[in-house]
Amino acid sequence: MIADFLLLPQPGSPELYDLIASDQHRVLYNFLHDRKDDPPTMVEIRAHAATVAGASRSQTDRRVRDLRDVYGIEVSCRRINGKSKYILEGLRDPSVPRRIAISRRLRAQVLLSQRCAQCGKTPNDDAIKLEVDHKLPLTWGGDSDIDNLQALCHECNNGKRDYFTSIDQHADKMRAAASWLEPHKRIGEALKAFEAAGELAPSQIIAVVACMHQFQEDWQKRMRELKELGWQYRVHYRYEDGRKRSHYELTAWTPWPHGDIAAEIRRRERARKADKKSASS
Repeated sequence: MIADFLLLPQPGSPELYDLIASDQHRVLYNFLHDRKDDPPTMVEIRAHAATVAGASRSQTDRRVRDLRDVYGIEVSCRRINGKSKYILEGLRDPSVPRRIAISRRLRAQVLLSQRCAQCGKTPNDDAIKLEVDHKLPLTWGGDSDIDNLQALCHECNNGKRDYFTSIDQHADKMRAAASWLEPHKRIGEALKAFEAAGELAPSQIIAVVACMHQFQEDWQKRMRELKELGWQYRVHYRYEDGRKRSHYELTAWTPWPHGDIAAEIRRRERARKADKKSASS
């Protein structure tokens, strides 16, 4: 019932970014929020998503469902003047997402490789059972698009689940970083989230964040490169489980430059080296 819902966050607000980590889902939410007084049809929603986010019809349909099933945002469909209109109603408890059922067709597409993406074992050669896994968990801002799904064997999937559960207390910080496609931005936004909470950022969390969308063989280098943009941090060392582990404290940061971050870092590196060479000559 509507009375049970919390107030809806405003588009662009920190509350919305805390709730919805995905840029694509925020595009849909913002559109539905702006059209609360004139609810759109699904045709209008698809057209908006295609224009603003380049989303396909199936992606848009799935992400509208995600708003309800993952983020707890009620989107109802009602007949108004003979047309089905989609209305943003309210917000349930966003800390308890509901898992989305994956269609048989999508499941078959994910498992088509017949190989575990982590250990490489196959059902035919190793008698393992393959399962569909979300690379980026739904609770951290992931979705059920094909790009976020992979085939894992039962053993690897359980191992990943156990590991992610052990660091799930930092899920809010990882959600703050998850939607950014560039590794520098993911690392930086995670550091900012820990700094805002008055906590040190464990290196294992930064490593997970850095590799969310694409594996980073040397994520520490991505961190060092942030200094070219004016970011500063201190490294603290703690002994945990008999091992010396590093934790990061963000001490200064700057707004993200426009355009490609990696290209901007390369440009600044070249300029710095040129200035140094000119000064020494």
